[in-house]
This record gives sequence, C-alpha cells and structure tokens, in this order.
Amino acid sequence: MKRQALAVSGDSILRRLAGNSDESATLAMLIQLCRESPELRHWLWEEFGREVKVRDDFAKIVGNSTVPPVGRFIELTNDGATWLEERRRLREQFPAGLYGGLTWNNVTQLIRHYQAGTIDLGVFLFAHEWRKTGKSTPLLKWAGQEFLELFMASGQRRLLKHLNRAFSFVKSYENKAKRRSVLGYADRWKMHVLLYMLRHPRESYTTRELRGHLAKIGMKVSVKDTQRFCARHGIHRDMRAGRPRKQTETPAKAQSIKSSAKLKKGEGGGP
Repeated sequence: MKRQALAVSGDSILRRLAGNSDESATLAMLIQLCRESPELRHWLWEEFGREVKVRDDFAKIVGNSTVPPVGRFIELTNDGATWLEERRRLREQFPAGLYGGLTWNNVTQLIRHYQAGTIDLGVFLFAHEWRKTGKSTPLLKWAGQEFLELFMASGQRRLLKHLNRAFSFVKSYENKAKRRSVLGYADRWKMHVLLYMLRHPRESYTTRELRGHLAKIGMKVSVKDTQRFCARHGIHRDMRAGRPRKQTETPAKAQSIKSSAKLKKGEGGGP
C-alpha cells in the first residue's frame, strides 16, 4: 500500500514535468494563486484591470529586480504612497521593543528556536506551518521553492535530513503525552518565559516576576539561570532597588481594608 502511494505521487510529478511547459506551468500557478488569494483577485479585477497608472507602476517593478520587496497589494494601487506614509507614522508612535526590548518577531523566533532544538530553524518552520495548515498555501509554495533551489543547487542532503527530523519532531510534539520528553526540561522553561512575555508586554521584567510565573506552573529555575537567559537574548531586566512594588489601591478598596481592620480590633461600633 505504501509503495503504491509513493508510485502515485511520483506519477503526478512525472505528468507535470513531461506534459507541461514553463508557460502552462505559469498559467496553472497563476490560476491556483487566484483561487487561493481573494486579495490577488480583487487587485487584478479592481486595480490592475482598470487603472493605467497601476499597470505602469507594476511594469516598472517587474522590470527592476533591485526594487524593495512589496508586502501588501495596497502598495500596488494609487493609494499605496498614502498607506505607506501612514504605516510609517504609526510605527514611530509605538516602541519596537515592546517585550523587554524585543519585538514580537524576535520573541516568536526564539520560541521556534527552542522548539526546533538542533533542527535548522527555517526547515523547522517550514514543516511546522505545513503540518499546521495541512495543505499548500502561497507562503508554503514560496518557501518550498526556496527549499528546492537550495537543495538542488548544492546537492547536499543536510536540508532533507533536517526536514525529515522536523516532521518527526512536530508529529511527536502534537502528542501531549510525549511533549515533555520530546522538548526537554531545559528548553521548556525558556519557552514558558517567552510565552509569558508575549502575554505580558512591558519594557523590562524582574527576575522575581519570571521565576514566579514558572513556579506557578511547577517549574523551579534558579536566579542565575534566569538572568543568564535574559542576558543571552538581550531581554531587559528591571533591576531597580527596593521592595516589590505594591499594586495601587483604589480609595474604595483602601476604605474597605481599613474598616475590616477596625472590626477585627472591636472598633466597628456594632451592637
């Protein structure tokens, strides 16, 4: 049964290579992308098909390989310049390092790093995203193309070995019973710290705060290990002297506490 499945897969690749040309393959990929991307369909119908300037601007981008990458379809419309300026203005209003000096992308990359272990991070992300979606997407097609070009150009099997290990790891990690043994204690606590940071963004974190969170989930990590982890990844630590800051009490809450204390001392004036 397994051999038959492999044969079917091989036949489909053979049919695509032997029965098509670059032109037919390009058309097939364009049609597939239009099916998968409503944003592409909208741009083609409403912008590219109706506006001469949009077509001219796009032709310039296609003809110049040094143009910076385009991230959104709105950049390829007449409103693109206005949108880019607004995005730049908004980015200046918000600090980039919202998570102890790190960005969201920095923290998520570290999480993936500790998930991947010794597996190539790019290959791990490729396997992880494919396993999560369960199907090909425009992003995975593009990443897959890069994977094939790197592998076929070098002829090295390292990436294939990493891909096989990545799929095995991701499959094992989905099993909650095996998750702890697959990941390992040393990397698990680091992942929990990073996930805590994503949920609690702030300029810096105290060692006490991070260790307290780990203690709540049954993980005891030393002060030195926590400090070493923060220093290694450039996570800002709150090292101000003094006792832990108390939460600010509302007047109503303060009065309630004061009244309770009086009652305990017999000063409540009750019957």
